[in-house]
Amino acid sequence: MRAAVMHSPGSSLVIEDRPRPNPTSGLVVDVLACGVCHTDLDLLDSEFTSTPHVLGHEVVVAGPGGEPCLVYASWGCRNCAHCRSGDEAMCPDIVIEGVHADGGYAEAMVIPDASYLYPIGDLDPAEAAPLADAGATAYRAVRRTMPASRAVVIGVGGLGQFAIQWLRLVGDCRVTAVDTAPEKLIRALELGAHEAFPPGAEIERAPVVLDFVGTSESLELARSAVQRQGTIAIVGGGGGTIPVGMEEIPYETWVTTSIMGSRSDVTTVLDHAQRGNVECHVEELPLDDANTALHRLREGKVTGRLVLKP
Repeated sequence: MRAAVMHSPGSSLVIEDRPRPNPTSGLVVDVLACGVCHTDLDLLDSEFTSTPHVLGHEVVVAGPGGEPCLVYASWGCRNCAHCRSGDEAMCPDIVIEGVHADGGYAEAMVIPDASYLYPIGDLDPAEAAPLADAGATAYRAVRRTMPASRAVVIGVGGLGQFAIQWLRLVGDCRVTAVDTAPEKLIRALELGAHEAFPPGAEIERAPVVLDFVGTSESLELARSAVQRQGTIAIVGGGGGTIPVGMEEIPYETWVTTSIMGSRSDVTTVLDHAQRGNVECHVEELPLDDANTALHRLREGKVTGRLVLKP
């Protein structure tokens, strides 16, 4: 089978032929589509990523009966309280496809079993793939910070674009979008944001600020945009920090992180997508163009989500 394989940190992926997986346990499934995420860049740059490794955690595969299915990306121990509640993303022993195990930048992959598959119905596999992370992660962050009358979304890439839609659908609140790219600000308004500004613009403080970038600069913006007794949710993995103390943030501000989605989040996200309530701007590329996709993402030349198709 064909796969785009990481062999060393910081180097290009190698497109190569590999034997089809033949595990002693687990289910082998054919990949139909796989989203390209900023987390993939973080893993590609990290010296802690085990190699050789296949990236990709936003995956739609052919299920045992051939039906297209979204793969729930968080594989837990199934015994802890988090797993028993359906929130395997919080499991201390979590294995994430494409992060800790080989993922969807390939023609086939291994999942633990069919319980991690969610049929997508009539959705196009390429359009459904980003729901596994961008859709579900943004939904979880919104769910955890609502209700609120207003929200600021920092970073209007794949996740931020979903967040705007969830804020309108779930929160029914006024949304301010912030991004450095003019085309993404236009997209934010198309998706329902009430206003959209570049960093540095004067923004009215809001009870909720969702940071989908996570750099020190974006977190500083979040700190300046949140009102007293508000909430800052850090979703982006940009590696930034801000000081938190009595005089460092507005009084009684909650600062939290948010990651991935629970099984019920994925079910809800799929339901909304199947009813046409949310959309994602998707551009399809062949698997052989995986390096091109990652380069474009690194250069900020992606409006929505790039999806690789074997």
